[in-house]
Amino acid sequence: MPERDAAVIEVLLIALALAVDATVYSFSYGLLLRERRVPCSLWLALCVGAFQALMPLLGYAAGEAVSTLVEAWAPWIVFVVFLLLGGSVIRQSLCGSGDDRPAAAGPLGIWGLLLVGVATSIDALAIGVCMALGGIGGGRPGIGGLLLNVSLIGAVTFVCSLAAFHAARPLRHLPSKWLECGAGLLLIALGVFQLVR
Repeated sequence: MPERDAAVIEVLLIALALAVDATVYSFSYGLLLRERRVPCSLWLALCVGAFQALMPLLGYAAGEAVSTLVEAWAPWIVFVVFLLLGGSVIRQSLCGSGDDRPAAAGPLGIWGLLLVGVATSIDALAIGVCMALGGIGGGRPGIGGLLLNVSLIGAVTFVCSLAAFHAARPLRHLPSKWLECGAGLLLIALGVFQLVR
């Protein structure tokens, strides 16, 4: 498999893992919302997708500033970041109350959308730092590669969020806990991959 194809697949797997929080939130919100479902689902998906693309850019900028200082340790730093992120996702899914539903069943306002966007994309900040350290996608990407990576991450989150919102009605018994555990294990596996490649 060509190196560029492998890098795109790696970014897509990361994007799927990062999208789980937004997907679970959208799914649960889709269970509760009764009015203006189509425009609300589009605004929600756009917001979480945009934040999921923006956070790696911010993380990349921060990572660029320190990359020369930590370059020798970059694979281990990326491994630890993925291990902590994956462990956190698994811990939250196993220790949660089991009620993933948002508190309000009315349409979200602008501040609600912004809060959901930030809350579901914090992990993507660390992914941006890892990109700057060259630990994702086969090395440190240039501007074109960076834009492709963040676009893929944002697009995957948009699609997953929109699909989950509209799938909520017929699939209301889907155990979101297992989705979150799977995403955590995927992040840990990607961290291990950084050490063995």
